[in-house]
Amino acid sequence: MGISIKTLLCVGCGCFAGGVLRYLTGWFICNKWGITMPSMPWHTLIINFAGCLFMGLFCGLAAGGFITSPHLRLAVTAGLCGGYSTLAAFAYENTQLLKAGAYLTTSAYMLLTLVGSLVFFLLGHATANMLLKA
Repeated sequence: MGISIKTLLCVGCGCFAGGVLRYLTGWFICNKWGITMPSMPWHTLIINFAGCLFMGLFCGLAAGGFITSPHLRLAVTAGLCGGYSTLAAFAYENTQLLKAGAYLTTSAYMLLTLVGSLVFFLLGHATANMLLKA
């Protein structure tokens, strides 16, 4: 499917809903369940696990022919699940690599993603500090 205004709107609306849902879920976990982050970000872990669960569910439904509209599939997977948890997309992509038998690529992608995300976060943070001091 090519990029069209309809495609972008479907993904964008799903992403908006996923982002709002992520915020509300985190707020609920911290404020209603009383789970806070003194030793571990449990709320983020729960959100990421839930995002992966729902991404797997929706991809399975799409593969089984239950979700036939490509726009709905993109709105739910790339939009809703992606806005809720980018870890869900990471899990999907690794699953596809594993299914293809690309074990070395899967391992490299996982390691590069985990280490690279920390490195680039620290780089961005250091850049912000330098800009603030300038």
